Amino acid sequence: MGPDTSVALEKAALRAKMIAWRRTIPESLLNEMNIAIAGYVIGLPEIVRARHIHLYLSIHSHAEVDTDIIAETLSTMGKELSVPVIMDGKLVSAAFRQGEPLRLAKFGQPEPEVVSIVDESQLDVILIPLLAFDGRGYRLGYGKGFYDRFLHRLSQQGRNVCRIGLSFSFQMVDEVPADQWDETLDGVVHEHGIIRFA
Repeated sequence: MGPDTSVALEKAALRAKMIAWRRTIPESLLNEMNIAIAGYVIGLPEIVRARHIHLYLSIHSHAEVDTDIIAETLSTMGKELSVPVIMDGKLVSAAFRQGEPLRLAKFGQPEPEVVSIVDESQLDVILIPLLAFDGRGYRLGYGKGFYDRFLHRLSQQGRNVCRIGLSFSFQMVDEVPADQWDETLDGVVHEHGIIRFA
């Protein structure tokens, strides 16, 4: 069954709108919101309990929620960290240590210069970037489907990993246009706190 053209167009329009909106946020406000989000993330019971956390390394030119403070704090808390790397067309988890050399990958995302794949069965929490989300837990990504396939693969392996999106509050919409293969989140953290989905 092919993709629904109307859903694809709706997603593209929402994606463009959110990218444009994020780029209008003044840097001082962005910094304030990023610090608030980091504080909420670090305090989450799932994060406190977790041994191994998968998080993205933010693309600053996209005005994504900044994960620098989060990664630094989690490292000092003794958490094992991994980050997304695209290999052979799929998203995999690579070990990450604070301060190690990074390179810019194909889509502009930072990734470790030396990639060491980790055992995905060890992941406890995944912190996920997004462009929009709704009250059902659906997220809008950049349209490549890497996270949906990654989350689906973990589910197929019987891994019940906590999925938390990182967002600014204005990125919440009434309804994210969704395809049947889109995966949902367990919660979203924004600058005012956390929203959990049933």
